[in-house]
Amino acid sequence: MKKGRILVVDDQEEILESLGAILMDEGHEVILARDGQEALHAVQSDAPHIVFLDIWIPGIDGMQTLKAIKRIDPKCFVIMMSGHGTIETAVKAIKLGAEDYLEKPLNLEDVLHLVDKAILDRDKAAQAHDMVGNYPGPLIGESFAIRSLRRSLENAALEKGSVWLAGDKGSGKEFVARVIHFLAGKDRTKLVKVYCNELTENNIDEILLGRASAGTVARQGKMFLAEGGSILFVRIDRLNKTVHKRLEEIIDNHLPAQNVAQHSRKATMRIFCTSDSYPDDLVRKDGFPSDLAKTLSHRIIYTPSLAHRPEDIPLLVEYFLKEASEEFDRKISGIESEAIDRLVAYSWPGNVKELKILMEHIVMTAPGPEITVNDLLLPTESDGLFEFNRIEKNEKSDSTTPSYVSVSEEFSQKVARDSQLSPEAGYESPFRRQKTLRGRVVMYGQGLHSGVKTGLTISPLPPSSGILFGHITSGGTVHALLQNVESTEYSTSLRNNEALAKTIEHLMAVFHVYGLTNLLVKISSEVPIMDGSALEFCRMVENAEIINQDGFVEEIRIKEPLRVQMPAGSAKSMTIEPSDCFEVEYHLDYPEPIGKMKLNFRLENPTLFKDEIAPARTFGFVKDMRMLDEMGLAGGGKLSNVVLLDEEKVVNPPLRFEDEFVRHKVLDIIGDFYLLGRPVIGRIVAVQTGHSDNISMLKAISQEFGL
Repeated sequence: MKKGRILVVDDQEEILESLGAILMDEGHEVILARDGQEALHAVQSDAPHIVFLDIWIPGIDGMQTLKAIKRIDPKCFVIMMSGHGTIETAVKAIKLGAEDYLEKPLNLEDVLHLVDKAILDRDKAAQAHDMVGNYPGPLIGESFAIRSLRRSLENAALEKGSVWLAGDKGSGKEFVARVIHFLAGKDRTKLVKVYCNELTENNIDEILLGRASAGTVARQGKMFLAEGGSILFVRIDRLNKTVHKRLEEIIDNHLPAQNVAQHSRKATMRIFCTSDSYPDDLVRKDGFPSDLAKTLSHRIIYTPSLAHRPEDIPLLVEYFLKEASEEFDRKISGIESEAIDRLVAYSWPGNVKELKILMEHIVMTAPGPEITVNDLLLPTESDGLFEFNRIEKNEKSDSTTPSYVSVSEEFSQKVARDSQLSPEAGYESPFRRQKTLRGRVVMYGQGLHSGVKTGLTISPLPPSSGILFGHITSGGTVHALLQNVESTEYSTSLRNNEALAKTIEHLMAVFHVYGLTNLLVKISSEVPIMDGSALEFCRMVENAEIINQDGFVEEIRIKEPLRVQMPAGSAKSMTIEPSDCFEVEYHLDYPEPIGKMKLNFRLENPTLFKDEIAPARTFGFVKDMRMLDEMGLAGGGKLSNVVLLDEEKVVNPPLRFEDEFVRHKVLDIIGDFYLLGRPVIGRIVAVQTGHSDNISMLKAISQEFGL
């Protein structure tokens, strides 16, 4: 049997080591990746024949990675893996193009059988058809700039020399390289990318020429992999000066006749490179070697920014909307003219890439079939105050997006001056900086009520997006907002059409405390219970990098006491009154062995929350758990994630706090009170209340403030 190049994508080292060793023992070349981004780089640069891809990986989640792999190389044989999957997940993966689906722990015979099958199918396909590769897609636009660019690409495809692609960030330089590569008729599976900022004195030879030293796995270099095709040096202007000379030597030795048409020796590959600057500017201003610049710039092509071709924006919007609608399974009928005008008027600092990302986000989050101006997330300037479309909810709008405002520090200072207060005098701005995470994170767990093995991925979103929950295998989302609360019987659940998110309160409490405002959480309907507390979510956020974003969110400051109306004779009560921070005083009175407990907690900083509230676990009585089990709920409740009590004692001691039960009630309140999409500043006094009472108070606040 012939051997293949196999990519294994998993964030568990034991899987990478064991599966990698098995495949190498069989004689296959093995590439390892630990997240979605690394996997896509490997697919683009190393062109694997087979990919073993885990569903729950950091970075781009498994399903999105699968879609991207199939766009890059439709012939790639992808096998999905998961220890937390369902039949629904498997079916979705197959529909998206996966060849098969394996449950962990993996069966060795199944793995080797699928590898043999993939290689056999590949050989049959290669014999039947010429390799045509993946067409990068059309060059959208009819402007003079794009018509000129098309002519340049056609001319470049007829030549053999190197191409230097210059242009602003996001203008499509890599896309243009793929177009020329495809039009030139090279081995279209061989467009190998090299990220210049990753090249150092210590690794440049290994990356470009390969390695075969004792004690390490032999790996072919990028130059060898690009033989007969093309090699793309991404951001040559970020190349470290210490490797300028070595890169020039490698290229000269490998391609002695790259730019000399009359030379008798034929060049073996086409070289592309990208940069924000022209080669002459790099040579003159940054000391880039002139000989290397000459070698890399037989032809120079400039990719125009959107600012130079605004008439192309409507065509690009139409194309990206259609593409994203198909990818995320959303039925988007079109976009209104006012929204198009707004998009054309925007300056687009991120160019085509920014426009594409925005269209994907809008398709994923828009409430209706037609995109309106209220669905856009673009900054506008008015009297020194920067606002965002889709931020202010008015009486005529049914927008479910939280009220966000983007303001400058100068504006905040202006508010202080107009109020005859100064920051030095103790003025506290009502605006808080919007925040998200630097990258994506992933966690594994089990649903408390479903009992299904599951997990979650959390991804950053642009400013003013809010907190969204979506299903790991579909494109539908639901905003974490009061109007989307569906159930509060045993936990807090959200629903918007087919999008469902259950048991969200612990995760929302952590988002609340750490000030996170713009995130996409993908789950299998239910947030995993973890150990029954919010402690693991705190650790997850702290291990990730929290970053500030452009834009602020305005606090809701309670000025007059509000009270939830309870049924006559009820022992429950809940009020909220003015305070200088978010504060909860909770009174608990349960049957023994709990008894009466009281806690007053001031949310002054995340550390206090992590130490005093987050570790408190979900609790319940054995008799109630039996009832829930009969109802098909609490299927994931275990001694390790729920504090269980009978009529006399705690069944599974020890407790983390003597008053752990009342602390968990405070945890639930902190989570539920983030469903206004904005932080609340006030003191809550609650007696015997639960999730439904929390939601009733939020409705009272919403009505009082006209939200």
